[in-house]
Amino acid sequence: MKIGFIGGGNMGSAMIGSLVAGGVRVDEILVFARSKNETLRAKFGVRIAASEKEVANGADIVVIAVKPASYESVLKEISRASKFKYNVSVVGENTTQPIFITVAPNFSIQMVREVLGADAKVARTMPNMPSLIGEGVTAVNFSSNFTADERAAVMKILSYFGKTYEISEDKFAVFTAIAGSLPAYVFMFIEALADGAVLEGLGREIACEIACEAVAGSAKMAAAALKEGKHPARLKDEVCSPGGTTIEAVRVLENAKFRAAIIEAVSAVTRKAGK
Repeated sequence: MKIGFIGGGNMGSAMIGSLVAGGVRVDEILVFARSKNETLRAKFGVRIAASEKEVANGADIVVIAVKPASYESVLKEISRASKFKYNVSVVGENTTQPIFITVAPNFSIQMVREVLGADAKVARTMPNMPSLIGEGVTAVNFSSNFTADERAAVMKILSYFGKTYEISEDKFAVFTAIAGSLPAYVFMFIEALADGAVLEGLGREIACEIACEAVAGSAKMAAAALKEGKHPARLKDEVCSPGGTTIEAVRVLENAKFRAAIIEAVSAVTRKAGK
């Protein structure tokens, strides 16, 4: 299976790196990233294409990882490609064009198909920032003309970057609120924890490290508990001893409308992303 990349910024480069680290052969990866071509060739050893059209003609699956402002012009270049071929042994059928994986907010499958054609096979994705280190979560939605094997091929590629959830396009805005934008909330939380620790006399570097590890461990514990049917609120209750220190902190957070502020933030992002 030949995988093509158009774009080689932070996300595109990280995706290429994750595939290579995961064992995908570099001669199966074809890239066109303009000014970053030689950097990517030197870093990963991938094949470099001369244009967007060459990637579209030479790959079974094409990842479009350019900036949103460039999306329409890139799609128009792809639409001029003269020869699309699948690898029949991978996707199980003979057809005339590759699968396209898009990585762009507010660019729907319908918008892509308006440029590439109504029969284009498009998987719309939305990875979040931790995908850069293989610990992300990605939303995906498929156009209706995918086969089961084609879906599986896309999901396998996305698995290199973390967890993937198939959701409807009309829920991508709320996904942005609870996953796409969430790293910023967590970074603010970690910063605030460290500031509090510095106020109480702990060094900033060790405070940040402790806060990061504690947040990561708590998230893993919550994820494990969910698989057992245990709600995160139950875990919170288990930390709070009667008359103890943690319930005192919870009281302060509740008085500051901690949970209400988060709920409002999710709603605000959802409204903004849905425009």
